[in-house]
Amino acid sequence: MQKFLTSFLLFVGTVAQGQSLSLADTLKSTTTTEVTVIANKQFVKTLVDKTVLNIAAKPSSAGQNALELLKIAPGVVVDPNENIQMGGKNGVTVLIDNQNTQLSAQDLAQLLKSIESDNIKEIEIIINPSAKYDAAGNAGIINIILKKSLTNGFNGSVTGNFTQSTHNRSSGSTNLNFRKNKWNWFGNFGINDGYQETIANNDRKLVNQQLVQRGIEKDQFGGSNFRAGIDYSVNKKTTIGFLWLQNTRFTNMNNYNLTAIQQQGILDTNVVTNSIAPNRFNRNNYNVNYRWVNGNQQSLNIDADYSKFFSGLNNQVTIQAIPSNGLSAPINGVNNEADVNIEISSIRADYTQKLTNQLKLEAGFKSVYSLANNGLLVSHDLNGVWKADTGKSNQFQFKEYIHAVYLSVQANYQKWSFQAGLRAEQTTVNGLSTSLLKQATIKPDTAYLNLFPSLFVQYQLKQNHQLGFTITKRIDRPNYQDQNPFIYQLDAFNSEQGNPYLIPQITYGAELSYTYKYATNFKIQYGITNNYIEQLTYQVGKNTIQTPQNAGTRKMLNISISSPVPVNNWWNMYVSLSPFYQSYQVTLNGFGTIENRSQSSWGMNGYMSQNFSLGKNWNADISGWYNFQNATTIYQSKALGSINLGVSKKILKEKATIKFAISDLLNTQRWEQTATTSTLDLRTYRKWESRNIAISFSYRFGNNKIKTARERETGSSAEMDRIKQ
Repeated sequence: MQKFLTSFLLFVGTVAQGQSLSLADTLKSTTTTEVTVIANKQFVKTLVDKTVLNIAAKPSSAGQNALELLKIAPGVVVDPNENIQMGGKNGVTVLIDNQNTQLSAQDLAQLLKSIESDNIKEIEIIINPSAKYDAAGNAGIINIILKKSLTNGFNGSVTGNFTQSTHNRSSGSTNLNFRKNKWNWFGNFGINDGYQETIANNDRKLVNQQLVQRGIEKDQFGGSNFRAGIDYSVNKKTTIGFLWLQNTRFTNMNNYNLTAIQQQGILDTNVVTNSIAPNRFNRNNYNVNYRWVNGNQQSLNIDADYSKFFSGLNNQVTIQAIPSNGLSAPINGVNNEADVNIEISSIRADYTQKLTNQLKLEAGFKSVYSLANNGLLVSHDLNGVWKADTGKSNQFQFKEYIHAVYLSVQANYQKWSFQAGLRAEQTTVNGLSTSLLKQATIKPDTAYLNLFPSLFVQYQLKQNHQLGFTITKRIDRPNYQDQNPFIYQLDAFNSEQGNPYLIPQITYGAELSYTYKYATNFKIQYGITNNYIEQLTYQVGKNTIQTPQNAGTRKMLNISISSPVPVNNWWNMYVSLSPFYQSYQVTLNGFGTIENRSQSSWGMNGYMSQNFSLGKNWNADISGWYNFQNATTIYQSKALGSINLGVSKKILKEKATIKFAISDLLNTQRWEQTATTSTLDLRTYRKWESRNIAISFSYRFGNNKIKTARERETGSSAEMDRIKQ
């Protein structure tokens, strides 16, 4: 035990001052054979084409949701605005059961929060997707695989979780499966609710003025997730199926902040802002699937999908300015009613043909139609009478068509393995924003064809030693809501605005890697992104406005080292380190500001997980991650890190499991960031209820030898990622 504590503390002392980690995926190869590194179940499992997180193998995952699990995933960073990054890059594509969520960052976060850890089987991390995958996502793909029953007849499980921080939250779920002859029915349902508070402070310096804002965000939340499906085996080669996914979530935000306006350090005015913002979220996806498999020689998979997303927000903001002389001041009220409706229809087909033992061909197509109808009604309280703001209220309609075809060839020759692919995507976009005065802002009609080549080469130096080289091209299209030019007021001094002139960002990447025993990885990655999309902050008088823009160019060099370390037959470790260098050439152009900026920085992410098999069905784990400070376009973020503990035991003849976990043991998770331009000097501080204890109980019942419900990929996953949560 002393050896364990010493090694862990040395790691934390060396690498621990911030948040996420380095990626542990292996080299892209023409084979997808899983390699067993050690006998015991590992939280982090390295395959030749991806990294897999086995959620059941980590007791400290008890009571956590999918977004919280991503915070401890190697190479993944979730910032306080709940944007997901991998390898220091935005543009992550998030799939659920191989289906692209196609949501905005905000809506995606709400979706992931509605999925509890007890419903998750695995999380796959894929850095360099092949031509088979959608070209969207310059940072790679995260695929969340939900649990499916494993046996014939009837079986299932129930799970309950309770988490206590300053406040508490709870969740429960059930999984059911019934298989008879050629039919298989399966489903799961989960609910969750809770309450949390976040400290939110901002300090801004203006010419001869300072704005000191102190706030608290109170969030009452709850939600549910539902998944039901049926598979029918027509014969040994053919299976058809239907799948329905539903996620709902509600939040009731009650935010308060006090802004002190100071003149050269002397208080002039206090501005009190209250914001009450109930928000409801609903997502449904319907999938029909056909799969034909002819041994290991041929396969055909066809998916037809229809997805519908709705989000409704009613944000009522009251503002009162109180002069330092104490005189009474009127209260101003602003109400923002925002509705988001998005429909996505898609069809895709994927065909695989093994031509020889050394040569395989993959080909396919995909067509997607997306329609977004978003409405914003802004009203002002004028002496007790609410009146619509005809200039700021609007209706935004957005249409997008994407048609794609791809071809990929895999070949093996002696010690060489190759995979070369080409994907072509034709995109057509148009949008229209109309105010109550019938004034129109038209998003320029856009039609473009992009070609996305990819190349993966692997060379077997000798047994257990591989070299790899990868070249890819990726695209990130703007989120649907970000292209709506409406202005949304957050409080007395902060607003957000969309941008109808956004264009996609394109990323070119190359990677050189070395792999030892299909487990230990050393990688050097370089990427350049043109038309880089960033949420920039502008100073306009005493107010700030955040808006997405094609800011400029980003270049990134990343070095990653990751490896499992089997200490003995009951103690296993996993270590990941990822130092990186990034540089930005940025142009700020808006709201009276024109400025060119260059910014670069070094950073590093570190992660360590230790798992213990203690005997008599006891297991434990301890993990820590740290992200060093780094700088991006106009932002500089301080370091962030955490230590987590967990223990579990199987009981009742191994049909039940009880888990106990402590997250953020030292309460070190907090976000500190500065934003600096020629007109802006902003410091942000956020502290949430990161330290908590959780207890979880799960019980399995029925026949536990049923063959698993098949895992399948739906067709609209890439599009759902672009819906803003």
